[in-house]
Amino acid sequence: MKTQTMSISEFMSGEYKKKSKKKTSKVASSILPIALLPTVASAQTPESVPVGATEWMSEKALETLAHALDPLVDLMVALSFPIASVVIIGSCFFFMLGKSDRAWTGIQNAGLGYVLIQIMPLLLNVLKEVGGAI
Repeated sequence: MKTQTMSISEFMSGEYKKKSKKKTSKVASSILPIALLPTVASAQTPESVPVGATEWMSEKALETLAHALDPLVDLMVALSFPIASVVIIGSCFFFMLGKSDRAWTGIQNAGLGYVLIQIMPLLLNVLKEVGGAI
């Protein structure tokens, strides 16, 4: 990016904006004849389907929101097995201490948490399809 120096009076009066507009008009006038030249690829242009701006924007917004949590979901799926294993091993120590009720509760909670985290991507895809159908 080119550094531009100006005085405070030029900045406050807005003269620098007038100078930059003249540059863009030269560029636009030099590109215009090139854009009007026929090209070989223009004979084989595919048919375009007209889409309204609101439809296009809603599709892009849905696509962005649908994939915003993908890194977090992938991280949770990757870490669920090691964490569930540690919790189950910790619950096994409660068996050795004679607290079998607390041990079974810990094992059940770890197993249920592991299964729910593993099916979370499937549930998110179902929610995405339901949102797309509406």
